[in-house]
Amino acid sequence: MKILVASQDLTSELNASISRGLIQQGLVEKEPSEFILLPFDGQQQNLISDLQQWNGGDLQDFVYYGPNWESTQITYLLTKFADQQTAVIDTSDFTDRQLTSQYDHHDLFHASSYGLGQLILDAVTNEAKEVVLLIDDTSMIDGGLGMLQALGAVITDESGDPIPVGENPLINFGHIDFAKPDELLKDIKLTVLVRETATYTGSDSKLVDNGREIGLLSDQIVRLDLRTNQFNRAMRKERNLDLSTIVGAGAGGGIAGALACLDATISNSTYQWLFERLDFKKELADVDAAFLATDQVNQTRFTSSFVGELAKFCNDQNIRTVLMTLIRITPADEWNLPLVSTVVLPKIVGIKLPIIEEHVATSERELQQSLYLTTHEVAKLIN
Repeated sequence: MKILVASQDLTSELNASISRGLIQQGLVEKEPSEFILLPFDGQQQNLISDLQQWNGGDLQDFVYYGPNWESTQITYLLTKFADQQTAVIDTSDFTDRQLTSQYDHHDLFHASSYGLGQLILDAVTNEAKEVVLLIDDTSMIDGGLGMLQALGAVITDESGDPIPVGENPLINFGHIDFAKPDELLKDIKLTVLVRETATYTGSDSKLVDNGREIGLLSDQIVRLDLRTNQFNRAMRKERNLDLSTIVGAGAGGGIAGALACLDATISNSTYQWLFERLDFKKELADVDAAFLATDQVNQTRFTSSFVGELAKFCNDQNIRTVLMTLIRITPADEWNLPLVSTVVLPKIVGIKLPIIEEHVATSERELQQSLYLTTHEVAKLIN
């Protein structure tokens, strides 16, 4: 019997790795069984290391310019999907919203995404045929135009004068020439994985929201709004692209939208992308059952989480699945997966199982026991 095991963190102490181990121990009586333990924990900051563990590849260290032109080091992954070299880059460390308090309004207003363009160039130099960027919350407000400059785009102001590198090119934007990046990336597939649905311009503009959240002055926000609309008008005319209608284009302060101008694919389903790239339909085709664990099943973040997407995948692939959770909030009629049985972990008091380490706190030990024992008992129902 082949059994798939996966988990997210249940608590800060009972992390995904410990949970997978407890589930596997609870299944030992199902032997002879073969276990597939997925290393992913649902945390974006761990996705690159988890992906390397599962799929292999080489970590690349690269020094580039941060938003305010400070030298910054990042590590990205070069791995292969179907024999195609792919670079996976987590941009969440590029600009930390918490660091904005260290800069004044002028520095924040003039910050540039130029360094992200350097990163993409390095990946292409390393023969990547696809570049995948993971974009999370950011305080960027240059609309990704600094990144486009690094890729070779020539950006001018309304007088036709080139905007020099070192400025936020959006705030004086007049025109852009894509000839060099179009040539550079003509054989490169760009994929942007986002968590948010905000647009580049319009009532749901992420750039304007970012400006307000980081404390820009009112006249700076007005100028930012005017320039994003000017850039979008240019994209409608020159690229037949309306960034006010593209879901997720505002992610990363418009970085996703700028990449869309280079024919990038924007997806707000990171784990659907991951399952497709790893060919899970083939790799997991002979799995008989799946045991999954997460902290809660709710109506907001769960459905797009790693375990939520995996539960839907297992159901679609006709894999009998047990989903264990601490809390279930989502009503049954909104979580209609016939092959997925959701079990709320019971509170178990006073039982001491030999697999539980003695040094953990009592409450944590009881939760570990519950996860182990629930897995052990539910497994008896699966033939």
